[in-house]
Amino acid sequence: MASEKRVVLLQPASAGGNFEYIAIPRQGMLFLSGALAQWEGPHRYQREIWFEDRSGLIDPDKDLDGVDILMVTALINEAPRGYQIARQAKEFHPGLVTIGGGPQMGPLAEEAFDYGHFDVIAQREAEDIIGQLCDTLLEHKPAVRNQYLNKIPGISYLEDGKVVQTRRAGLVAPDFVELPDFRSIKDLSSDNPMAGGVLETVRGCTEKCTYCQVIQQFLGYRLIKRETEFKRLAQLTELAADGLIHSSRGGKFQVFISDDLHPPPLRAVKYRDERLARLHEWKGRTDDMYMICQARAEIGQDPALATAMSDVNIDMIYVGVESDNAKALELVRKRQDPGQVHKDLVVLNEMGFSVVAMTIIGLPYDTEETIMAMGDWVTQLSKYQTVNILTPLPATSNWDDLTPLNEDGGLLQPGEMRPYHLYTGRQLVHLDPRWTMQESRDLFDRYSARLTPVDDLYRRIFRILRSYRLRLASSSKDLGDTITARIGEAIDSLRTWSDPVSAAGKELGDSVSQGVGELAEKLKAVSQPLANARREVVENVGNQVNELTESLRVLADPLTTGRTELSLSIAGRINELTVILDGVGKDTPGKGTRRRKTAKPATSE
Repeated sequence: MASEKRVVLLQPASAGGNFEYIAIPRQGMLFLSGALAQWEGPHRYQREIWFEDRSGLIDPDKDLDGVDILMVTALINEAPRGYQIARQAKEFHPGLVTIGGGPQMGPLAEEAFDYGHFDVIAQREAEDIIGQLCDTLLEHKPAVRNQYLNKIPGISYLEDGKVVQTRRAGLVAPDFVELPDFRSIKDLSSDNPMAGGVLETVRGCTEKCTYCQVIQQFLGYRLIKRETEFKRLAQLTELAADGLIHSSRGGKFQVFISDDLHPPPLRAVKYRDERLARLHEWKGRTDDMYMICQARAEIGQDPALATAMSDVNIDMIYVGVESDNAKALELVRKRQDPGQVHKDLVVLNEMGFSVVAMTIIGLPYDTEETIMAMGDWVTQLSKYQTVNILTPLPATSNWDDLTPLNEDGGLLQPGEMRPYHLYTGRQLVHLDPRWTMQESRDLFDRYSARLTPVDDLYRRIFRILRSYRLRLASSSKDLGDTITARIGEAIDSLRTWSDPVSAAGKELGDSVSQGVGELAEKLKAVSQPLANARREVVENVGNQVNELTESLRVLADPLTTGRTELSLSIAGRINELTVILDGVGKDTPGKGTRRRKTAKPATSE
């Protein structure tokens, strides 16, 4: 009979920037967990997927007590936190097996062993080997383990202090695991749902852009089977019906199609025709979904494919504009012409898509003048925009070709670890004669000021409310149970609302952001007095937060109209709650209720 083993699959907290979406789960751990669930071997694996941005920071001592295996993956700016957790896990639990992987650790296994003290690093995808690997690590002691590890393809381990990498032949079938294991996500419940679902339809890309990590992490362009797509769509519908994905009042919920290239370009005829045929079969399966995907601009030249996307509720598309400089695009192997992109974006806007134009600054041939001109251009052709400063990523040519900087902006010295917490796309992290690190930050800020980036508002509100939810919970258990649950609802609503699907404009965002910032200061000032506040005051605060939540939920619906009235309502409730908090702690508990002031609502226009 198989023995039970516990596995924690961990995604470290994000350091910020534009390389991640905190609101939605990453796919890698979901598929690895699914692979362990279907594995048949000497052990059965009980799994918990811990996203720190969702469930809070893990305590390697307490939270890993009784755990048999810890798996850690990380994007580049999450790597230091991932290494710290794995290292501390070994210190507190010497017998714990640790496995690292993902787009950072795979290409940089030696670094991961040095800083994270892992037992094994998995290279690229690992669904087909993860069960065998876990069994091997548990069944054999370290002294004799390597002879068995050597038979497992696509991993790295240490032997006599040197990294050994086993060879992998072929690629993993993209639907080796049919359904991602959403239900193993820690704290997932109808009271704490995901902000949106995630759908993987393909792995890899048809392109060869030099700055992109996806091309190296997921080789080739591999479609999942048609029937698997339908099963995954049905799974998301079921999760939403169970309350595990947040739905608007109208019953719609968001689905992010994972960031590999979902609709291939017209020139990739075979893949394009297959995608078109599948989209026709999505009809009736996505009626309650509001879908978002990444695409190339040239779908503006393919009305049949673009119409099919719109017909199945793919309403928002992230388009890789990157640059309006043809020479720069050619140098980074981005096969597109800026003049044609302009025409394509005009068409996509006329078709009713909400276009998010993704741009990169700091490319060769960029100057401050051309960068600012691009900002003026791209804001006329897209509803929202994103920006990253060119950042070298592992396994891309930029990693070796660009000279790295240290935290202070000087040249990185031999043996010095790169300042990964700065690898957020907001400043240069490599030597560039045009700008220093600080000058690049200023350039990023000036360029960003010309854009409409809803993500910035989302990050500010999310972090403010998350921070003070934790403070309130620590002040009083009863208070934590009463109010922080409602603040949690507000956070989940804000996650959805602040994503680019929001119907609100930049002016509303700035107004609400300022109001929430002021509210946060009040929460900070009264976090301790609230613990001793009268029950009536506690309930009043909770009710106000609850009303704010409901307004934000309404605003989260992509079909919402009447934004001015909603903005006034939200701003008014923030002000009202702030006034209540002004009086908390000023009254002596037990001496009656404080008179409630009437606040004049702030305006957003």
